[in-house]
Amino acid sequence: MRILLLAWCVLISVNPLRAESVESILSRMDQAAPSFHALSADVEMTTWTAILQDTTVENGTLKMQRKDPSNVRAVIDFSKEKDAREIAFLGRIIEIYYPKLNLVQDYDMSKNTDVLNQFLLLGFGSSGKELAQNYDISAEGTENVAGHTTTKLLLLPKSSKMKETLSKIEMWIPEDAANPVQQQFYGPSGNYRKITYTHINLHPAIKGNLEMKLPRNVKRRSG
Repeated sequence: MRILLLAWCVLISVNPLRAESVESILSRMDQAAPSFHALSADVEMTTWTAILQDTTVENGTLKMQRKDPSNVRAVIDFSKEKDAREIAFLGRIIEIYYPKLNLVQDYDMSKNTDVLNQFLLLGFGSSGKELAQNYDISAEGTENVAGHTTTKLLLLPKSSKMKETLSKIEMWIPEDAANPVQQQFYGPSGNYRKITYTHINLHPAIKGNLEMKLPRNVKRRSG
């Protein structure tokens, strides 16, 4: 009897966790989306460049702010990396600040603002309904990521315009949260970018409009 009981306990202990259903996760996102206004987190970004067969790993911080669905701002700070830079997404404008050069490069994204906002809010403030409208979504099992038990989602873009930039997206959602702890974006050429989020704070103190703190004498150049 003891042997049977021991065998049963072993079977239970090695039984893999079931992935949450897509419907359950999207429903949780629907409930959380209206209350999302800001975010801060530490980020690790891994970039794979297929043509060079090169992997780059960078660590930094992220701050994000949504004042309304059409006003999304974010600042990613990689100033401690070898390729030191800060990247600010400010509505239709992207600013990249290179502290070693004391230079800001501006890019006008007017024609792609909607797509840009969708990427910024992918899993952070985006509703489940919005995701389902733009992607075919499936659950790909469970994985432990950054200390969380997560369900891995596969997102395939529906629009031909988005497919020009992305072939697929993977997103890891903890069982007790509506936001991802990891995302991976795949380009059509074989490149990918994986971002892991830790120390996530959904209620950071951000006064006024989120923006970079730049020196007064900074040089500017338009892209």
